[in-house]
Amino acid sequence: MDMNPITPHAHYIEAVTVCVGCHDFLDVVAPFNIPHIDRWIIVTEEKDLQTREVCRKYGLECLLSDDAKYHNGDGFNKGRLVERGLQHTSAGGWRLHIDSDIVLPVHFRYLLQRASLQEDTIYGVDRIMVKTYDDWLRLLSTGYLKGGQYGYSHAIHFPPGFTLGTRWAGATTGYVPIGFFQLWHSTQDEWRGMRIKPYPIRHGDACRSDVQHGLQWDRSKREILPEVVVVHLESELTAKGANWNGRITKRFGPPGPADETYAKSVGS
Repeated sequence: MDMNPITPHAHYIEAVTVCVGCHDFLDVVAPFNIPHIDRWIIVTEEKDLQTREVCRKYGLECLLSDDAKYHNGDGFNKGRLVERGLQHTSAGGWRLHIDSDIVLPVHFRYLLQRASLQEDTIYGVDRIMVKTYDDWLRLLSTGYLKGGQYGYSHAIHFPPGFTLGTRWAGATTGYVPIGFFQLWHSTQDEWRGMRIKPYPIRHGDACRSDVQHGLQWDRSKREILPEVVVVHLESELTAKGANWNGRITKRFGPPGPADETYAKSVGS
């Protein structure tokens, strides 16, 4: 059975990704994700020439915005940039907010077609945490990304030596899909041309606005897709939220002379 049949109109997906100073991740994940996304909008700053070059390389739409990184004294206002991207999506399809460091599994579209998605629900997924570039190479060598997520007797298989990312859930709120992957239908955030669930922009950095977005759906309409497991890339072991106010972690890739140039470009 073909595990990756892509039917273009079964679930038309337009994705929005904010990528400021994260072109190294986007360059790695783009070949994996492009086959599953009908339209992919990358939102970045005008001066981020590296991200713009990755978009040119893969033929991705590139939306430039300089009004959100430091707006009215705010820090890195990711929510404002996500909303700018969503304003450019079309009506009638599924909208996916996905981070620039997330790799979709090879059978992603097949799984969506089988999942009987409900248009009034927002969906999240689990993620495998890859903490370094060397760990990424190790994961690639296992064949996990080529369909190795399913083991014997229909068990979901997690590669040994890697951890699962934490699910966002609380005793009072329940489960909430967070910003690395949020999938919902356009009918739920736009009505007769008006944005009825705009992406929250008040928090002021890359934290919390994604949770606020998910909380716009009642708990009964917030679901996880357990059969979909994505891969979350990180460039180094670091504290939680290290990049919430802008990218500060090292380049994702093999060590080399490019590191110094990259550090200067991210810090500029």
